[in-house]
Amino acid sequence: MAHLLNGSHYVAQSEYRDKLPAYQKTISFFESLRDSEMLTEYCRKNKSDSKYVVDTCIVYRNFVSAVDNAKDRFVAQKMREERAYLDGILKACDTNICLDEDQRRVVLSDEDYTLVIAGAGAGKTTTVAAKVKYLVEKQGIDPKKILVVSFTNKAMNELRER
Repeated sequence: MAHLLNGSHYVAQSEYRDKLPAYQKTISFFESLRDSEMLTEYCRKNKSDSKYVVDTCIVYRNFVSAVDNAKDRFVAQKMREERAYLDGILKACDTNICLDEDQRRVVLSDEDYTLVIAGAGAGKTTTVAAKVKYLVEKQGIDPKKILVVSFTNKAMNELRER
């Protein structure tokens, strides 16, 4: 858990989704000991620190929220670090393109899947093009491993050009 929350990378759901249920039984056990005021004695007999156990239970119960906070911190840091790159990410195809903050967040978020939904003319195609470029150039992803789906031929043709 600590490794995932240290903020050194974007934590995708696939990194923890299957692990949480695996620890549920253990956490419930320790919470039962705590609630029945037997945790201190249990920890003493097993040479462990009851404060550490309680803190671990709290982290576990708030893990998804803590991961969301870690993601926000990571993206904020990357937005500062990659500002110059993001300012010119699509300048080669159009010098007028400048990503707004929401578009930059989509580009820098490294979730397992990205769904971009917005109104007409909001910059969905631009955002997806920038995301693909970032994945290839900065994350080293093979372009053949990226699937882009669009509901319009116009958007797909635009993406191919970019």
